[in-house]
Formats: sequence, structure tokens, C-alpha cells
Amino acid sequence: MGRELDPFSRALEALRERLRGGDFVLGEPLPISDLARELDLSATPVREALSRLAGEGLIEDRRGRGYFSWRVDPLDLVELYDLNQLQVGAALTVLEGAEASGIRVEQPRDALLTDPERWKVDLARAGERLFAAIVRAGGGRTLVASQASLADRLGPARRIEPMVLTGMEEEFGALVALYDARKWRALAIESGGYHQRRRAAAGHIVTLIRRQGE
Repeated sequence: MGRELDPFSRALEALRERLRGGDFVLGEPLPISDLARELDLSATPVREALSRLAGEGLIEDRRGRGYFSWRVDPLDLVELYDLNQLQVGAALTVLEGAEASGIRVEQPRDALLTDPERWKVDLARAGERLFAAIVRAGGGRTLVASQASLADRLGPARRIEPMVLTGMEEEFGALVALYDARKWRALAIESGGYHQRRRAAAGHIVTLIRRQGE
């Protein structure tokens, strides 16, 4: 039986999931009293959780006015995809260099990625898990933490991508196969194409994110 979370952790986990799910994407205020009531918590842990999320750059702290969600726009989303590609590319460069030096780096294994029947029904989470595994394999703690925060920011977009992009199962299957085969350079090239498709569709993705958030 898992240990019960303290009020701060409960608030942080619940708010993070709502952000990732696209509940707050319109630049709206995040009133502490309303959120505390919705989460059945007191105001203090909710305020502390919002402060933590603001520190991570996931929401905005407008001094004297309270906390606000970021309003998603296409340019911001393109930049987030760019950052994700840079982070993954940096980790893959390290992995390729290690392999060339005869160093075999351990690959993190994720149960979701080993079962096509599971990842086909949750491509958004599967993509997030794959990139996290790559960064854990080739990155240090700073890169891993940065990638985790970026994954939170990309959460709403990743859940919309299957509504906009075609051929995602084949695309993701190719990425997983290259990861399993440790073909780091080919994976970097394939990852570049993956991110380019999403940059090109950023406007459409943002439109649907906003529509769902209304």
C-alpha cells in the first residue's frame, strides 16, 4: 500500500496533471481559494504548489495579481519543440560518442515502450517516455530535470497531436526500433523529422488546445 501524500504533494501532483492535461492554457487566473475548494485542501498547500510550479516556469506569478496560466501560442509551441529536439539531440550525441569509445551505456527500459499494444493506445505518453529514456541514458541531472519540466509544458500539445498528425504509430515504431538497436545517429535524424512535423502543425495544434480549454 502506497504512502499517503502530504497536502502539498497532493496539490502539486493534481495541479501538474491538470496543466499537462490542458486544463489551463488560456492565460486565465488561477485563484487559490477556488483551486483549494476543488482539490478539497486548505489554501496554504495550494499556494505553495502554485509557487513551485511558477518556479518551474509552468505558470506565471504576476506579483500582486496572483498566479496565471500561460496562454499557448504557435510560436511558443514551436520553441518548445525546438528545445525538446535540442535536449534529445544532446543526449544522443553523448551516447554516440560513448559507443564510439567502446563504452556501452545502460539503456533505461520502460514497460510501456516494450509493448506496442500499450503504446499504440497512448502515443502521447509513449513519446514522452521515450524521450525521457533517451535523456536519462545520455544526460546528467541538469538535462534530465530540464527535460522533465519541458515534458510538462508539452503535455497539452502531445495529447492533441494524434488528432492532427497521421502515421504516428509507424513514426513512433521506427523511433523505438532505433532506440532498441542503439542506432543513435539514425535516431537523431529520425527525431529531427519527428519534431519538424510537429513544428509545421503547431498552429493547428494550438487551435485545438485552446478550443478544448474553453
